[in-house]
Amino acid sequence: MGGQDTVLIVGGGQAGGQLARQLLQESFSGRVILASDEEYLPYERPPLSKAVLKGSAAEDSLFLCPAEEWAHTRIEIVASDPVVEIDTGGKAARFASGRIARYDTLVMATGGGPRIPDIPGAEFAKVLRNLEHSRVLRAELGRTAHIAIIGGGVIGMEVAATAAALGRQVTVIEAGARVMGRILPPAASAWLEDLHRSHGATIMTNAAVTRIGPRDTGGFSVQLGDGFAVEADIILMAVGMTPNTALLPKDTIGHASGIVTDEYGRVCGYDGVYAVGDVAESMNPLYGRHMRLETWRNADRQAKAVARTICGIETVHCEVPWMWSDQHERNIQVVGLWQAGADVVVRGACGEPGSSLYWLEDGVVTGGVLIDNGRDRRFLEKMVETAARPSPEALADPAIALKSLV
Repeated sequence: MGGQDTVLIVGGGQAGGQLARQLLQESFSGRVILASDEEYLPYERPPLSKAVLKGSAAEDSLFLCPAEEWAHTRIEIVASDPVVEIDTGGKAARFASGRIARYDTLVMATGGGPRIPDIPGAEFAKVLRNLEHSRVLRAELGRTAHIAIIGGGVIGMEVAATAAALGRQVTVIEAGARVMGRILPPAASAWLEDLHRSHGATIMTNAAVTRIGPRDTGGFSVQLGDGFAVEADIILMAVGMTPNTALLPKDTIGHASGIVTDEYGRVCGYDGVYAVGDVAESMNPLYGRHMRLETWRNADRQAKAVARTICGIETVHCEVPWMWSDQHERNIQVVGLWQAGADVVVRGACGEPGSSLYWLEDGVVTGGVLIDNGRDRRFLEKMVETAARPSPEALADPAIALKSLV
């Protein structure tokens, strides 16, 4: 790119922040504008439901780098002034303040907002997607006794563990048959449910919420489809996220509701437009299809790859999905994409420190869950990358090092 070119990054989260920093590392000499609808410098979100929510980590630990480091860069950060309109043909963006910014390259790093289901009274529930949400929830947990969490996904279960550690009564209401069912095999879900119950939580599955309403005596009542009601002081709605795609034309949106890109992060049919992070529905050469990944590593690595491509070093982003979650002092790492009906092989007793569950499709390892067993992650990732076919007997044997099966 030319030295006078302007890159406009819409979204000041982890993906947007990392892309801006990588542009500088690649010696990009043009102008970089980082536009955020929040007042904060770019920060990471995983601790919002764990250490920061609990109060065991300071908010400063979230930020990608200190404010003084940003101040010494050529990146222009526009905070608390969201982009409200983009003219892709004219290559111009209008901010809420009325300011117009012209660009040569546009990067959509807009992430997503909390998904709010069409349930009467949903407005009474708190949500958790950003730092302000975490602050509000932390304050509420400091003065209430019972939290009801609607949604047994990653965020819901992490908040459940955090609230229980703070001595709060916890009820998790999950519409599906099991918690974290989208990413875990049944045996792992069952172990996780038992773990939370052992710390005093009530876990309700196959539970459809029909209404939320305030109680005359204070707090709220969550009505379920079977006529049962859960009463709590605070409600958290944690049923997923909705990608922020409204700024681009509808023909850029894919089946997973994200902005469709190729393997380089380019938005097809729109010159000089890219998308990264949670909002990007990108072609993954490893799987041969488009997918949208809501993980810390994807936001980090894809942003860096796209920055290199913008600088003329075309870099394919090919991600083996990986995420982690810390709950009740246990570390859970998931590699690959769980597929219902896959064959599951267990190494060790499920849930014991160092145990693992792997799933295979037609004899090929396509993913797994590692419980307090992070040392095996890189070997499992390699197995997924290379479509390894170890024998189930060897895979199940803790005496055989996983690295020897790669």
